[in-house]
Amino acid sequence: MRLMRRQVAAVAAAAAVAATAVAVALPSPQPAAADGEKALAWTAVHRTGSPPEHPREGDTWAVYADLKGPSGESAGDGSAVCTVVLTRYEGVVAQCRYVLRGTDGTLVLESMENRFGRGPYSADAAVVGGTGAYAGAKGEVRLTVESRRTLYQVRLK
Repeated sequence: MRLMRRQVAAVAAAAAVAATAVAVALPSPQPAAADGEKALAWTAVHRTGSPPEHPREGDTWAVYADLKGPSGESAGDGSAVCTVVLTRYEGVVAQCRYVLRGTDGTLVLESMENRFGRGPYSADAAVVGGTGAYAGAKGEVRLTVESRRTLYQVRLK
């Protein structure tokens, strides 16, 4: 039994070292948020697009943006496509897909957002995949949509 516990402990230690090596090998604008997690902070500065003034169910809009890192450095570009799925007196519920194309790979996000009132609007999004350094990425994003920019706080697992 002791030998088995030692083997399990050795395998767990090796896995922890390997996970740390992978986390260090992936380039990132910010250090990891917690053990096994990687944090990114990006700002998308909108260049084109905006939601319709009087949206109805089924209306879609797209936004294209320059992606900036935490120090304002260029980090790539991004886009968002949102479709109104419900209208209410205070605003809309929109389903959105975000594609963030960074210098070392692409992240794809999905969200369902309440866009009530004048904004800014905050929502949680799921990381549904990626390419390059983010191939197979999973995690969560807290995003805040302002009038001409979107802030992304990404936690990759």
